[in-house]
Amino acid sequence: MMEIRSLASQALLAQEQLAQTQMGIAAVKQTNEAQKQVADMLARNAAAVAPAEDTQQGGFSTYA
Repeated sequence: MMEIRSLASQALLAQEQLAQTQMGIAAVKQTNEAQKQVADMLARNAAAVAPAEDTQQGGFSTYA
């Protein structure tokens, strides 16, 4: 009887660890998707900004 409890306990522990690992993977994927969205937004914004015509005149540069 003790062996069955031990095996059941080990199986439950393995199942809990698997669930925690899957939640961790889901969190990493969610973070990855959020970072990809930010990177895509920054790329679109950078493409929409025209470069300065003459950077020697001073003033504000979007590329500084």
